Amino acid sequence: MLIVSYLRTWPLGSTAEEMAQGRRWKAEDIRGELLDTLNIAFGLLEGNRLYLPALADQPELPGFSNLFDELAALKAEHPHLKLNLSVGGWGAEGFSDLALSPTSRAEFAADVLRWIAKYKLDGVDIDWEYPVGPEGGLEIKTRPEDAENYIYLLSDLRRALDGLSARLGRPLTLTTAVPALAWFPKAIDLARVQEAVDYLKLMSYDFYGGWSATTGHTANLCPNPQDPTGWSADQAVQLYLAAGVKPEKLLLGVPFYARAWRGVSPENDGLFQPFASAAYEHGLSYTDLKERFLSDPRYVRYWDDQAKAAYLFNGDEFITYEDARSLACKADYAQRLGLAGIMIWEYGHDLSGELLEVLHTSLKGSTAP
Repeated sequence: MLIVSYLRTWPLGSTAEEMAQGRRWKAEDIRGELLDTLNIAFGLLEGNRLYLPALADQPELPGFSNLFDELAALKAEHPHLKLNLSVGGWGAEGFSDLALSPTSRAEFAADVLRWIAKYKLDGVDIDWEYPVGPEGGLEIKTRPEDAENYIYLLSDLRRALDGLSARLGRPLTLTTAVPALAWFPKAIDLARVQEAVDYLKLMSYDFYGGWSATTGHTANLCPNPQDPTGWSADQAVQLYLAAGVKPEKLLLGVPFYARAWRGVSPENDGLFQPFASAAYEHGLSYTDLKERFLSDPRYVRYWDDQAKAAYLFNGDEFITYEDARSLACKADYAQRLGLAGIMIWEYGHDLSGELLEVLHTSLKGSTAP
């Protein structure tokens, strides 16, 4: 089974203040032996061409000017590791216009091929959030025709990648990120999507956050009858399978970050309760969670056995997160259903590799040296 992770190009940290320090990962930080693929996030669109904002200097923030040097070093150390460029992300504009015509799609595909050839990449990931949307996403330009044009875009990219693959003599991968939202499998012909891509990466997280009416699990595997939303990763997977997606084409997404709330009612140990305010708007990395909360006796760990999800509560602050037990449950689930594997958002949230080791042991049967 595959273990695929996104890898951020913006600075590390859980807060704006931490990210302003400009610290970024290095090749030596990445446990490549535990991974099959890294998706470099994110390339953005300027017309029908790609650009990477992280490469350029920004106000008070130096660019990641040696990004591709670090990736080359990572590939040299781990030749098996596939490095794909992910295009889009949360709130990324430009896809609806890009996908609108054969000419614009061809120009984009040609630019993707240039990036792959120049930087010796192994493929591209399309993270359009969302065609036809924006339900569940930020307001971006959309059209009713997006439902068809999304598939045309993926199909055109598939043909272009296959052509370059034949010339280079090595396989090239095309994937797409898809939401764990009930409307998406109804709006998009996923059976046709899967014909064009190697894998669909299900973003089965962010079920709850600061935007929600109550606290809750951000990425529970199974439903809890008390949950006001009644949603879970399993229900999302079942919708995709019912829409015609083959299990071996689907990667189950897991978060390496936590969501948190303050001023939470103590009833039900804080679960599914109203709150005064959200905390850590960018998400709390597992690194910070370990350093600041998991070792603090004031924060009690709870396990929701119905949802197969862990959380912390100190009587006021509620934190929902993935731990070794919840990840092992998801790894077992992926194996039982014959899914392609697990997708992670994102590696920079746990540079220690602790959570990654859990997944590797669960899916591959041993911890790599």
